[in-house]
Amino acid sequence: MQEIADNVHRSPAAREPATGQVFYVDGQQNDTGAVEAALDHLGLEMIHFHDTRTCLDSLRLQQCHLLISNVGRPTVEGAELLGGARGVVPAVPVVVLVDPGDIQAAVHVMKRGAVDCLERPPDKQRLVGAIDALIRESVETYRLLESPLTGAEEQVLRLLLAGKTNSQTARTLHRSPRTIEVHRAHIMRKLRVSSMVDLVRVAAALGLLES
Repeated sequence: MQEIADNVHRSPAAREPATGQVFYVDGQQNDTGAVEAALDHLGLEMIHFHDTRTCLDSLRLQQCHLLISNVGRPTVEGAELLGGARGVVPAVPVVVLVDPGDIQAAVHVMKRGAVDCLERPPDKQRLVGAIDALIRESVETYRLLESPLTGAEEQVLRLLLAGKTNSQTARTLHRSPRTIEVHRAHIMRKLRVSSMVDLVRVAAALGLLES
């Protein structure tokens, strides 16, 4: 994940343009100007939905790298959208817009899995920065999904994420410690991480952490 972090903090002039597809849900047709301006600034494609259910149905059929929710009732429609999106595509990040000063709604959606919460209308500079960083990380996550772990590697990963050592994992799976070391090396290589902390972050993005 260091490569992602380096890209995020590099100056915009030194980076390649962000790519990816954004789903935008605007349940009560709230002002879309700020979101459209931010996406246009970044050159990103947006698919606009006016209701939560249509968006969730489309998530099953189309690739989405970032979901932005600007529904009128974040604690109701927003919670439904967050829960549904996590069930369909756990890796997709969700940004929620709330009314100015609506702390209850902000806390509600963040507890339910939103990666960011902004007051509407959002500050363009902050919105552009958030979208740019999230879309890059999301595209990288999808790329990792194209090189899936084997069944044995996923078993090893889940035990490692549960805090098991190589020796404990070997005993649980009736394998040799050397075999577990090899699997662990393959996992780290496939997911392009160099530490357990980064491995946890990637596993969470891929929906592999136990709830």
